[in-house]
Amino acid sequence: MKSIPTLIGGVSQQPAHVRSSDQLESQTNGWSSIALGLSKRAPSELIKRILDTNTTDAFIHTINRDVVERFVVVIADGRIRVFDMSGNERTVRAAYGWEYLDGVTRFSEDINATTVADYTFIVNRKKTCQMAAMGADTQPDEAYQIWLNRRIGQDTNGDPFGPAERYQYPPNPVIAALSGVVQRFDKLPETANEGAVYRITGDESTGFTSYYVRRSGGVWDECVAPNQINAIDYRTMPHALISEIDGSFTFAPFSWAPRRVGDYDTNPDPAFIGRPITKVFFYQNRLSFLVDENCVMSVSGDFGNFWRMTQLDYLESDVIDIGATSTRVSRLIDATTHNDGILLTSDQTQFSLTNGELGVTTASLAIRPTTNFAVNARAGLTPLGSEIYFAVERNGHAMIREYTRLAGSDATTAADVTAHCPRYIPAGVHQIVAADDLSTLFVLTDGAPSSVFVYQFYWTSSDEKAQSAWHEWQFAEGSKVVSAAYLNGDVYLIMAHSDGLYLERIELEPAAKPVQADNQIYIDRRTVIRGVYDPVADLTEFVLPYLPSTQDGFRLVRSKGFTSQAETLIDPDTYRWIAPTVIGVIGQHQTADVLAGQEYDFSFELSTQYVRNSRGEAITTGRTQLRTMSISYTGTAFFSTSVSPYGLTPNVEEVLPAKLADFTGKVLGSESLKLNQPAYHSGSYRFQIYGQNTSARIKISNRTHVACTFVHAEWEAQYHNRSRTI
Repeated sequence: MKSIPTLIGGVSQQPAHVRSSDQLESQTNGWSSIALGLSKRAPSELIKRILDTNTTDAFIHTINRDVVERFVVVIADGRIRVFDMSGNERTVRAAYGWEYLDGVTRFSEDINATTVADYTFIVNRKKTCQMAAMGADTQPDEAYQIWLNRRIGQDTNGDPFGPAERYQYPPNPVIAALSGVVQRFDKLPETANEGAVYRITGDESTGFTSYYVRRSGGVWDECVAPNQINAIDYRTMPHALISEIDGSFTFAPFSWAPRRVGDYDTNPDPAFIGRPITKVFFYQNRLSFLVDENCVMSVSGDFGNFWRMTQLDYLESDVIDIGATSTRVSRLIDATTHNDGILLTSDQTQFSLTNGELGVTTASLAIRPTTNFAVNARAGLTPLGSEIYFAVERNGHAMIREYTRLAGSDATTAADVTAHCPRYIPAGVHQIVAADDLSTLFVLTDGAPSSVFVYQFYWTSSDEKAQSAWHEWQFAEGSKVVSAAYLNGDVYLIMAHSDGLYLERIELEPAAKPVQADNQIYIDRRTVIRGVYDPVADLTEFVLPYLPSTQDGFRLVRSKGFTSQAETLIDPDTYRWIAPTVIGVIGQHQTADVLAGQEYDFSFELSTQYVRNSRGEAITTGRTQLRTMSISYTGTAFFSTSVSPYGLTPNVEEVLPAKLADFTGKVLGSESLKLNQPAYHSGSYRFQIYGQNTSARIKISNRTHVACTFVHAEWEAQYHNRSRTI
């Protein structure tokens, strides 16, 4: 007898005789927990239909302000919608309209966002940033613009947020013409008129730095040169989304500082002028943009200011504009914070931007290439703990690499975490979502639009991976997982179905369950409905909030309100489809809520089993004849075994563990789930195989609405090697 200690190793495409004992041939709709074992994944729960049209394009962003204020932002169909964690939609006012989103061809690719405290900065990657008209810097901001520490709206007393006359960036004074030129500051005329502007060319004491001053209130203030365009056109720049005190949101242009000193040469336009912004992020109290080969950071603590503050000296808080240099064309596409700075990437080269002891200043920043991997630009970089993950695609498949800093050195590495399943994830990866507290990645790809590929891992205290498991979640055929986000134990999915775009949620907490039941109910797109009984026709009608993916796989499960039949399945044979979204059920079923949704199949297939020597190496000579398999389970109400002894027609047994006959071992099938309350049981089930190890296929599955969890397995076999039998 041989033991399989765990079943949480995920899928491996290596030859079976070199796989780890816990790796599987296949796994669908499972969840591999180090602590609990291999279970059926949690179901998706319907939150809201967010679009009636069947679009497959949307951008999703989460706002995690604190434990109370958490929101999902959905940008699709040319507008922004915000939902709280209960699915309630919040009002979003576009103070300047939705013009900034014009020109977007694919929201999932062309939009980028980051949240800093109360401000979510949204970037349209198709929008070219421009300077405003001459003289725009002498005008105050528009009333609808957003700036730091100011909101649009009214407080509980009816007073507006931020007096209208108080602006973040006051306008520049009007400068008509240059009054004169001097070499040094002490050469300025003492009797100059108010508003006079002089250019100081500088001498050796100032490094021949040229600057401008203006007479104001009897003193000379540094200013800009006359006849310049100094204001940034806010209509072409990233906009801000902020929450108001009444729970609504406002989307409007942000306020951007004008050039206040110098001229085009000494204080040039920011690098993003004339070019689109690729990425917005926040680092060391600076709002930062990626533009072509440059990383541009705002003045420290002043998110809207991208200009030098004085021409006479470089301040540590000044704007930073640093380029990534390489022998290749390196247009930066993504950036994320790392354990010692920022990791930036182009489509072929990765760069590390680090700062010294002085912090983030022009003098201390250094940027250098580190690795040369062809990164999938759509998915970009995803940080998780101390590692960063990205996709690399070739030959129709995707690999996921894990970028990390090697302990005790400056060297970096990007290990391939799909090395044991190189042809598992189809090409076309468009999003990688990290769940930090679960040590899990969720990968979305156009190559399998109705699937999510899941990577679960676990690091031991000695920096070794005890788990590195890939597996697949499959949703209804014909649907598409448009986008995803993870927040506080829940995976939020934007799902495209035939009748619209939906927001759905998967709760990954081990004890998660609907309030209408005492146990988890495993049906996707789960929703709660109440029937209406027609005594004349003896029919209960249920009106569904969406069009089911398939009528054959749609299920109605009684809630705990049906005291004697709690969590039982209303027999699908009694369903009568009155309309595409209306089910009639024979009999009276309106006394309590019913949970409705699509059934989905959890399954896993064991790897080919081999007799192994004392070193753990598979013995491939001789003949191994499998006799029986025992599988241990906990908290399980149903599963089925499928055994193909010779790799052909399978023998299927449906198992209700708590109802197995003590003496005969007779198996009771899923029909019992329509009659009796599910009974959860822990134990071990033994079933026959009687086939050669290399040809026998052993599969465990569960398509019902009840739970199953598998801990480990054992198998019994006869091994023949020439004339010897072991």
